[in-house]
Amino acid sequence: MSTATPVAPRRASLTAFTALRAVVVAVLAVVVTFSADHTPAFGLAVFGVFAVAQGAVIAAGVRGFAVSRAGRLLVVLRGAVLVVVGVLSVAMVGGATVGALLSAEIAGFLGAGVLEVLSGLRRADASPASRDLITVGGLELLVGVMLAILLPDSIFAVGVLSAWGAVVAVYLGIAAVSIARREGAVR
Repeated sequence: MSTATPVAPRRASLTAFTALRAVVVAVLAVVVTFSADHTPAFGLAVFGVFAVAQGAVIAAGVRGFAVSRAGRLLVVLRGAVLVVVGVLSVAMVGGATVGALLSAEIAGFLGAGVLEVLSGLRRADASPASRDLITVGGLELLVGVMLAILLPDSIFAVGVLSAWGAVVAVYLGIAAVSIARREGAVR
């Protein structure tokens, strides 16, 4: 009985954390999808605000599911990378160029992706979220590498935010429901 009590709050926190991440990514996808503006300035502004919001959500969730000091460090670093990239992206809006947009997106996707995959690999035996961390981190890495190799124009660079956001929002939404169902089965 004493072991069931700590497990349910952790899963509840993981459910809320995953759902909140899904909402933030979904907002990114919707904003970009329904905007005709795919300029570097728009891309930097939207990506910057998204990165700050997602970084804050990730950093705030550290207590809910990171169980070790190393795990907490990876989570805090991932949140910090996103916040820093986001703030720098917003700061570059005034002098926005395609190069600045690509640099911000590549840094954000590669930095967060590596840390997310590492978090998932560290938790592979201990957490129902490890698969989600590895999958989302892998998608971030894929987008970062794709942008670095292709060096696309601003329409593609902004559009990829919408496509990535839609896929990840649906994935995280399904993951949140799955985690919530597992929590219900435990009780």
